[in-house]
Amino acid sequence: MNPLDADPAALAPPRPQTAQAELEFARDANGATYVHRQRVGYPFHVGRSLKMPGDPPGMPTVYLQSCSGGIFEGDNLRLRIAAGEGAAAHVATAASTVVHSMVLQAASQQVELHAQAGSFLEYLPDPVILFPRAKLTSGVRVSVHPGATVILGESVLLHDPKGGDDRFDWLQSETVIEDAAGKLLARDRFRIEGVQLARGLAGITGSWKAQGSLFVVTSAKPPAELVAAMRAAVASAGVYAGATILPNQSGAWSRILASDAAALKTALFSVWAAVRQTLTGAAPMPRRK
Repeated sequence: MNPLDADPAALAPPRPQTAQAELEFARDANGATYVHRQRVGYPFHVGRSLKMPGDPPGMPTVYLQSCSGGIFEGDNLRLRIAAGEGAAAHVATAASTVVHSMVLQAASQQVELHAQAGSFLEYLPDPVILFPRAKLTSGVRVSVHPGATVILGESVLLHDPKGGDDRFDWLQSETVIEDAAGKLLARDRFRIEGVQLARGLAGITGSWKAQGSLFVVTSAKPPAELVAAMRAAVASAGVYAGATILPNQSGAWSRILASDAAALKTALFSVWAAVRQTLTGAAPMPRRK
């Protein structure tokens, strides 16, 4: 059989059986969410649960930290986060993640998000910063049960610590969203090379230096209502942005191009706040890190 005729799923590498960091949230009898189980190995570190103003009642905020100072050549990082039935949790990183220069091997970072029935899970890491010669494969797989909501953020910045215009080698990204039975609901994937971005081509990124996305997977509100809230949030933000309904009416998503890190951060927060307001009736407060 010609390999090109085979089922793509059969050619894909097997999913990891273990993760270097695992977090599982559960809801207690009083409706509050707590860390039910955690298994954390190097380079991850998990901070204590925090309560933030403006968050839904009982929702903890947990920050992931890196003990290694970023992602290095040959790293194979894996993270799994699960929200049990009815649980609500916000997970973020304490700072941006630097992807360092690489010579021979690329690095990989894979994230799995599992949201059980009626849960509300947010994963909003700070940006990935690509240094010159960085090579990164980034994957996120989201599994959503009926009545669950997942809000996922992704963002990328470029930086040359020597102050020049040297670029990363390449970034390969894939986000897969599935229902509880494993049916594909949506997939977003791309591969971009630093030399392409350096050309500043219209239709790719043009002159914009930073980019980010926010995915909202939910059946709690009509997708069109979420899209309208996203578009209104960035209408005067000074960024190049769009929002649309996810395939299979599974939610909404927005992609943002910005001139720099500060503009991207402001725009992403505005979109997230608008979505949270639409879904819960209250907007989150800005996070100080």
